This record gives sequence, structure tokens and C-alpha cells, in this order.
Amino acid sequence: VGSLQIKEGQLTRERYVASNRFRVQEGKGPAFEKRWAERPSRLAKLDGFRFFTLMRRVEGGDDSDEEANYVSFTIWSDKQGFDAWRKGDAFKEAHGGGTIFGFMSMLVSSLMILKGGPKPAFYDGILPVSGAPSDASKKWQSDNGWRQVPADGKTPIDSDVFAAMNRFKVLEGQEAAFEKRWAERESELKDMPGFVTFLMLRRDAVNPDDGYNYSTYTVWENRAAFDNWRANGSKKAHAKAGEAEPMFEGRPSPVFYEGVLALLSPEGA
Repeated sequence: VGSLQIKEGQLTRERYVASNRFRVQEGKGPAFEKRWAERPSRLAKLDGFRFFTLMRRVEGGDDSDEEANYVSFTIWSDKQGFDAWRKGDAFKEAHGGGTIFGFMSMLVSSLMILKGGPKPAFYDGILPVSGAPSDASKKWQSDNGWRQVPADGKTPIDSDVFAAMNRFKVLEGQEAAFEKRWAERESELKDMPGFVTFLMLRRDAVNPDDGYNYSTYTVWENRAAFDNWRANGSKKAHAKAGEAEPMFEGRPSPVFYEGVLALLSPEGA
């Protein structure tokens, strides 16, 4: 898993992120969510786990029918924690119970819900920022490893969080300068109401399948908190964005999600 070679001057990884992108058939979203809500998992009890949410895409960004409309997103303290989960019994339990019958049942169910197979994407997480614990974020913690969230397969699960991503195609040779620009920018994210966490994502792949090798990832308690930041707090953070030479191809590509089944470590994301 992962094939990126870090170049001189680039920032050290502080988190590791594993995601899976899904194209769910029209009208099958609630059934897909139900599968996730009811699957056996002890994710929150594993060493190195920090944050999980199942994200369903919402309007407002660069929307395309060819893009994933659901994404599973897990933040780990390090790549070792992710590798231990991927190779251990907890992974088997969550993916068909570790038996051929369980796996085949999961496969048949997937064929009835998905358009094609899932597409994994892995990232180095750099420049992490986490907000203070709140009444909302405390509800996302679980001593049993997974939250019990009602799901009937007919109506969407209530969202826990709102996630905003801005994706970049950073030019070859500009990676270190791009990271430096973000490291030096002024930001008041941590003081904004409803802020949960921020990561700069550096794709752990030589040639990303979608072309985006960097992305910002910001989690809010709800859409209103994000809209408040965008109206009142984002100008300072982006004030110098146009002053330097171009570092990426085209323009950033935003995409927005509601996050359900949020799961959070007491350490924060």
C-alpha cells in the first residue's frame, strides 16, 4: 500500500489516511449506509485509530456523475496502525467475517448496490489541526469499537459532520513549495465555532488515478459552521494564495460531503 517517494524539503507525515471511493446506484444510498451501520467492527479500539466517517457527497462542489458519491475515510496516527488493522482479524471481521461464505454474501450484496468496485486511495496526513472536544464530538466516541446507529435501509442516516475537500493537481517539482505555503499561512480554523479537524492530504501514489495529488480535508460539526467560516474566517487564510507563482494545474476542485457514522478517538483526529 502506497508508493510515493518523499522529496527533499517536503513535510514529514503526521497521520495516515485510508479511504475507499464508491459509486452507489441511484436510490441505493440508504441500503448502503445500513450495511455499514450494521457491520461488525472494533475500529475505535485499535491502536493508532483516530477518526472515521462514511461520507456521502452533497451538492455545491464540482459534481460529476463519474465521481464517487460515497467515500469511507479513516485517519490513523501512523501507517503502522493502518497496516496492522489491514492484516489483522478486525479487518476480516468487518469484511465478511473472515469466511468464504461471509465474503461471498458481501460480494453479492455489493453487486446489487454498487456501480463497479470500490477504488482505494491512501494519503499522508500533514499539518494536522484539531479543535477542542465538544458535546457533539464526544457523542462520536465508543468504548465498544463501533457506534450503534439506527438504519432502516430506506431513509438516509442523519449526518454527524460536514466535510469539505479542495483538491489540487500540484505540478511536479513544486510539492515542497506548495506544502511550505500552506505551513506558513495564517489560519483561525481552530477558533471557529463547530470546527473539528483539518488535514492536508498528500496522495500516497506516484500517479493518482484521478490526477489529484493533494487535497485539503476539513471537518465541521455541520454545514452551517462551514458556511460561517467561509463567510467570516476564510479570507485571511487565503489572502496570499494569489501572490506566488502557480504551483498547481488548473484551479482547485472542491467537493462536499455529509459524514455519517462518525467515530472519534478520545485523542481527537
